Amino acid sequence: MSATKDILILLAAGSARRMQSAVDDKTLALLAGKPVFLYSLESFKSTGLIGSAIITYRDPQQLERFKKALEGFLSKNPLDVKFVQGGETRQDSVRAALEACATHSGIVHIHDAARPLVTAEAIQLVRAKALETGGAILAGRSSDTVKISHKGNASVESSPDRALVWTAETPQVFRTQTILKAYRKVAELGRKVTDDSSAAEAIGQEIALVENPTVNLKLTRPSDFLLAEAVLKTR
Repeated sequence: MSATKDILILLAAGSARRMQSAVDDKTLALLAGKPVFLYSLESFKSTGLIGSAIITYRDPQQLERFKKALEGFLSKNPLDVKFVQGGETRQDSVRAALEACATHSGIVHIHDAARPLVTAEAIQLVRAKALETGGAILAGRSSDTVKISHKGNASVESSPDRALVWTAETPQVFRTQTILKAYRKVAELGRKVTDDSSAAEAIGQEIALVENPTVNLKLTRPSDFLLAEAVLKTR
């Protein structure tokens, strides 16, 4: 892997439980005629920043499907692609991918393959901020009032100021050695994290929030495919 070019970690090892069996694998399902994960790969490739990519996979059957889906793309878009088997959780999958590029001294972009609408512009904005601070994430300002519930009880405990609330998206971008150190630290502490910035926070890393200039929908439910197709038609 290139020591100077950035690395993309594309997370695709998760299950599709909330898809209600509408698709067997949301990252390989067709969106406007193309596998979902290829949209992200194309956006990152188009920036000229990425020298190599690591795709996490769930099982051997999924791995073979990824390889077949990539044949046409790689014939026209040369890219060093490596596969790493993911773990039980997103946290486990990211850690496995980071360990596979543990000698890299540059920048790593960590992105959920289920977010196919990410744009090259957004990727470049986050990357530029990560170079300044060491870590940055794509995020959106909350348009809704957020409620914090009592633990184990669906009743309101507090209502934080909406102006301070952001929703985390991906990519989340860091210096590779920084985020690797962070994931090793949370593993040592036995902490569970649901995104990469939460791991980085554990070692005191400053994380910049970069407001997304466009839609970056995560495919979670069957109806999300219809929304994503509608967005693609406007681009």
